[in-house]
Amino acid sequence: MYKVFGLLLLVCLLNIASAGGVNIVPTTTLAAETANNTSASDQFPGSSNGNAAPGPVSKLPLQNLLYSGATTRIYVHVQPWWGDPAHINIGYDSADPVEVHQQIVDMISRGINGIIVDWYGIICTNMTQCNHENAAMIALLNEAELHPGFEVAVGQDWGDLDKERKSKRMEDLISDLNYVHDNFEPSPSYMRRNGRPVITFFGTGLSGADWSKIRKEVQGSPLFIFLNSVGFTDPASNGAFAWNQPTHSGTDMGLSYLDRFYKVALSKSSEFAIGSAYKGFNDSLASWGQNLNINQQCGQTWLASFAEAGNYYSADNQLENLQIVTWNDYEEGSEIETGIDNCITVVPSLNGQVLTWTVTGGSENTLDHYVVFISSDGQNLMPLAEITPGNDVLDLSTYGFAPGQYTVFVEAIGQPSILNHISPPLQVTFSNAVPE
Repeated sequence: MYKVFGLLLLVCLLNIASAGGVNIVPTTTLAAETANNTSASDQFPGSSNGNAAPGPVSKLPLQNLLYSGATTRIYVHVQPWWGDPAHINIGYDSADPVEVHQQIVDMISRGINGIIVDWYGIICTNMTQCNHENAAMIALLNEAELHPGFEVAVGQDWGDLDKERKSKRMEDLISDLNYVHDNFEPSPSYMRRNGRPVITFFGTGLSGADWSKIRKEVQGSPLFIFLNSVGFTDPASNGAFAWNQPTHSGTDMGLSYLDRFYKVALSKSSEFAIGSAYKGFNDSLASWGQNLNINQQCGQTWLASFAEAGNYYSADNQLENLQIVTWNDYEEGSEIETGIDNCITVVPSLNGQVLTWTVTGGSENTLDHYVVFISSDGQNLMPLAEITPGNDVLDLSTYGFAPGQYTVFVEAIGQPSILNHISPPLQVTFSNAVPE
């Protein structure tokens, strides 16, 4: 029914007080269990487009959300423009090496294997913005090199190539990609497959370009990975990556889009494929927004988009790569950095010394387990048990605590990257060391 923390209980049993009961041996605090444990800024209060205020995020491995036996490498799409006044203030600067360190440490703690950076190149309409984003890219790559095995790739964004310099967009792209070759690809942390550097392309602004010319003039023989399943059939591309497909209604999770992508990917198994997963989408805070939306459905979209890969891949037929859309696009409401809200409130109750609880506002399928804590002062906590959702009861009388008044809490531990939620305190009194 549930797993007792054996080692902790053993320690307790060895600490028998003179009154004949078990003492509390704290291993954590209420403050630690409710604190922001992410790289997101404490100054960010949450936002109206679905970004939660940063809090205690479940650091269970993201691979747990994939099919059994998955060896898929998980990447996150990173926006490097924060700190630029053209964007909203989220409390940090993407080019700050201290922040970059915190981000990559946070990513690794969640089971993320690398990042794909939304990079606008070195020739931009707004060079101040361009230089800031390039500085962020350099900081991310430098930090990645301190974490062997963590990869970084350029996601070339065609957005700026379609603006004032549209007549020179192909020339600019070649210059950008040769800059990537000279400055990023020599890094041991740059993403490669079969020895070739990987570059993804976001957008469709260069359709009709002379890709044979681009291939000839770009150094390093990179793999070009295009957006959406058309990348599997475009002769200029070496593969494709999935994204999401928001609508004006917001009710569609976009799973049919993922279905189409994975079906084509399987039929083109020799091509490089990057699947996707996402919590939702809402571009209402973006200056370029079009009122597009994918409702998060209190964590259900997150779980469903991950699960979709399992309809096509397995331990015997692996999806090599998956990109989370996104790590930190706060303006489009797709960031997971602050944690994903499953809308849950934990409501505990006591019947004598039998603790029970329920959850309201969300679904237990967004939870991995519960942890029951006990405290002698309401702040320093000792875990008693891990309990599987659906078995929401614990008889406290079986522990034989020393007589006195205690405080108990129930914490709902979310599925990976979902926010944890702890219950209000409950007071319980033990009058005998071992109740009859």
